[in-house]
Amino acid sequence: MMLVRGIKFSFLLKKQELVSFAQSAEELVQDVEESVRKTLHALLQCSPQSATKETLEPPNERRKLVISIQYKDGLKQFRVYMDDKLKRLFKMYADRIKLDANNIVILFDGDKISSNSMPDSLGMEENDIIEVHVKSS
Repeated sequence: MMLVRGIKFSFLLKKQELVSFAQSAEELVQDVEESVRKTLHALLQCSPQSATKETLEPPNERRKLVISIQYKDGLKQFRVYMDDKLKRLFKMYADRIKLDANNIVILFDGDKISSNSMPDSLGMEENDIIEVHVKSS
């Protein structure tokens, strides 16, 4: 009987992991779609008369930076785009520490930051550290 309970519990944990993975993948696809829409919109704003050799060159790479997340188990480093929302990073980190993203609070320079914030808008720089705190129940 205990073996059956253990298998059921293991199955439920795996199911929860798969659901969490699917949600993360869906958010990633949405972020990519949003980025493609922005790029297409920018390209469509260019008039045909302004199409020159410059527009045929590859676009500048998006700026990235490395930030560290401080939690009780130490620092973990992540590379993020300066103009991306931090939602995906929060979700990835919450999954890594096996907590619901809604149960964590993220602080940068002592201030709580939202998942819709972007490193750019927060003035983040290379190797900045953000802190993770678990909400008390």
